[in-house]
Amino acid sequence: MMNKTALITGASGGIGLDLAELHASKGGDLVLIARSIEKLEEIKTKFEQQYKVRVHVIGKDLSEPRSAREIYDELKEKRISVDYLINNAGFGVFGMFAETDWEKELQMINLNITSLTHLTKLFIGDMIRNGEVR
Repeated sequence: MMNKTALITGASGGIGLDLAELHASKGGDLVLIARSIEKLEEIKTKFEQQYKVRVHVIGKDLSEPRSAREIYDELKEKRISVDYLINNAGFGVFGMFAETDWEKELQMINLNITSLTHLTKLFIGDMIRNGEVR
């Protein structure tokens, strides 16, 4: 994982944070995505000091329709190449379908399906060209 960069969504806690720490502990650089930029900045400082890796953080709500494109464009502009894409962010809506809130369900669909698929679509071409995907 040395000299490889992993982009991890939902990286401010839980499984996403654990995966980020595992990658950093092996010498891999990170791009961390979550809504809480403050939490991401704390993680960045810790990992850069503890593991001597580069960490780029982006505070982004992946339930927003343009979020995947904005992430991709920012990384391209900064010439940050992604070797591994870990689509970890997600949430669920619970309750009787007839009674749950449509806006919450739409956010869930945008995050769990649309952004996940869009991020994969955007990064897969670069990953193929770089030999990470065959």
